[in-house]
Amino acid sequence: MDFKTHLKKYLTDQEIDLLIESLNQDSKHAVLLNHRKMKDNEFLLTYPNVIPHPIAPHAFIYDKNVYDLGKSLEHELGAFYLQEPSAMTVSCLLNFSENDTVLDLCAAPGGKSIQVSFLMNNKGLILANDISRARAGKILENIERLGIGNTMIVSNDFSLIYQNYRDTFDKIILDAPCSGSGMFRTNDLVKMDWTFEKVLKCQETQKQLILIAYEMLKPGGILSYSTCSFSYEEDEEVIEHLLANTNAQLSPIVNNPLFYTTKSAIGVHLFPHIFPGEGHYICHIKKPSHPFTMIRESMFKTYEKPILGCSNVLCYGSALFGVSKFFPIKGLSIIRYGVKIGEISGDIIKYDVHYARFIETFIQETSLDRHQSLEYLKGNYISLNNPRGFVLVKYGSLNIDIAKSDGKIIKNRYPKYLRKNKIS
Repeated sequence: MDFKTHLKKYLTDQEIDLLIESLNQDSKHAVLLNHRKMKDNEFLLTYPNVIPHPIAPHAFIYDKNVYDLGKSLEHELGAFYLQEPSAMTVSCLLNFSENDTVLDLCAAPGGKSIQVSFLMNNKGLILANDISRARAGKILENIERLGIGNTMIVSNDFSLIYQNYRDTFDKIILDAPCSGSGMFRTNDLVKMDWTFEKVLKCQETQKQLILIAYEMLKPGGILSYSTCSFSYEEDEEVIEHLLANTNAQLSPIVNNPLFYTTKSAIGVHLFPHIFPGEGHYICHIKKPSHPFTMIRESMFKTYEKPILGCSNVLCYGSALFGVSKFFPIKGLSIIRYGVKIGEISGDIIKYDVHYARFIETFIQETSLDRHQSLEYLKGNYISLNNPRGFVLVKYGSLNIDIAKSDGKIIKNRYPKYLRKNKIS
């Protein structure tokens, strides 16, 4: 069955023609501001030719031919995150509280977890998981760059350990692996690789994942299921499978003229001829409330001395981590729990760049101009008179790193794997 024919399962010929025509148009790009570091008006002063995202706060749609934001100094210093506009919509349709415990089950490269962190004001706890450790490493890169501290990054096959986390999470985001028809405009290989057989194979995985996710959802909690697929088989049919095999209930998504809803009224579609993005399907599921047993907190070795900006500090070997919320770790393969403060040797802490990006103030700070900032990111020392000791180097309001000064030179401590030569 070809792509156009398979859409007839739930769309009219006219709707199919409009959708397919839109797939021949240019793709859309969006930027999500890290509003702890950069306010909307600051961004607009430098990048005025953008359009506000229709749903997500502190987000804008931009033309990549006008602004190459990924190569900017501000991007490198964690002022914003680049994300596809439809995918950016998923997290902001959920109502988060600052005390929520959230699971992002298929999180890499981390965009939805990052947006949740912003919406929760870097509080509560987010488990950002990807079954691929290499892909989970991409989440870590983004979390460090943006200075996010309320996230635990793990790499697990939750089908093996979900029993440890039944009735645990207030919110779960399941952006399921899919056939990827919502990526046709951005990736020709995905378009060429699409088959109906692939759709059905993905559906099998999606049905397994959504049942596992529902088991881990706390009674009264909300599960957000999404795909970047236009296939009914991967979207509504997966939800129908969950509803038929559990006590799950549909939870309404706020009406919006940019959303397309089928006659079944199961979730919403973001079609590129209606919504300014590549395409997404989103559905919210609620687990009915019932009595349940709270899981107990894990025991960690804590560091008793105060650390600026971190209320809870854990020791793991010689490393110190600041965590926003304690959480059980049975069976979890942890890549990062909270913000890495640094390595401790005696009474000296060798501060990590993650901590430098996370904190808002430090005992000693100094500002670099744009040229000096670019030189520092290349790994070069900076000639600058400054009191001796550790110093937070900044570019404007953006933290760069915690370096060390001998009084005349800022010695570069920026990690070699992060050093960049092609930033403007």
